[in-house]
Amino acid sequence: MAKALAEWMTIFIAVNIMFAPILAYIDSLNREAVEVVLAEGAKQASIEGKFSPSIVEEMKQTLVENYNFNESKINITATQTLTPRNEYMEASIQVPRTFIFILDIFNQGPSTITKHTKILSEYVN
Repeated sequence: MAKALAEWMTIFIAVNIMFAPILAYIDSLNREAVEVVLAEGAKQASIEGKFSPSIVEEMKQTLVENYNFNESKINITATQTLTPRNEYMEASIQVPRTFIFILDIFNQGPSTITKHTKILSEYVN
C-alpha cells in the first residue's frame, strides 16, 4: 500500500514538473495579450476622447478571436464619458486565469488576470 502511494505521488509530481513550464508560459502569453489589447484600445480612446462601445467591443472581440478567451467571462470597464484634452481616462480588463499546474492544488495565486491603464485624452472639440 505504501509503495503504491509512493509511486502515485512520484507520478503526480513528475507530471506537474513536466507541464508546469508550458502552462506558466501560456499564462504569461495570456497576460501579455490582455496588456496589448488594453494598450491598443487606450490609443484609440485617447483620440476619440472616450472608450466608445465600439472600442470596447473591438477589444473584447480581439481577445475572443485572436486569443481564445471566453467572451462571457471578459469584463471591461472604462471611461465612457467624453473627456477633454489633457484629462485622464481609465480602463481595465479582467479575464479568468488559466491553470498553471495539472492539478490545481499548488496554485495559490489569483484566479483572474487584471490589467489597468490610465491615459490622457487627446480629444479636441
